[in-house]
Amino acid sequence: MRVLTTWMYFDRSEVKADAVGRRPRGGGEESEPGIGIGWFAGDTTRLMSPIDNLKIFRPLRGREKEEALSAENLRNYVDLFLMDVEEFEFDRSRERTMVNKDVVEYVLTQPFVIERSPPLHMTLKGLLTTTNLPIWIGTYMGWSVVPDHSVLLFITIPGGIIVVSSATGLASALSAGLSRSVKRLFRVR
Repeated sequence: MRVLTTWMYFDRSEVKADAVGRRPRGGGEESEPGIGIGWFAGDTTRLMSPIDNLKIFRPLRGREKEEALSAENLRNYVDLFLMDVEEFEFDRSRERTMVNKDVVEYVLTQPFVIERSPPLHMTLKGLLTTTNLPIWIGTYMGWSVVPDHSVLLFITIPGGIIVVSSATGLASALSAGLSRSVKRLFRVR
């Protein structure tokens, strides 16, 4: 499965981290703040449903019944992805104040590539305002796919799935086999 990715990295001085921000990776180094967006092309009308039928993904605790995709939810999650926080912080996303408003707004308005002929550029903000509203599959942990159990946001639109995560989370997921796992979602029921 071909995956198109878009990466946005920021200087550490541009992204504020609250008390729980940016977890150390590998040798204890703080990760570079950034967002990764992956485009997986496929027929979403035949998508395996629900996604948790695949044991490799599980919903975040407290998010088993996801609310609809909204601008507020998306903004909160992008802020948390920028800080590369642990899973438990996503449970508290409704109660928290956004830390990186300007950077989040920048991320939401920057184009990423969707594979079509010709290629299409879309923004995360644009996903919410198009006539064909996206369907939020959910916010999941890649249980056996993502090292360090990074959180992955799955959004379907006609023609494919968009996965959003911290840059390090998406990079780890792709190198650990996220493509194969997403391909299984497109299998015929």
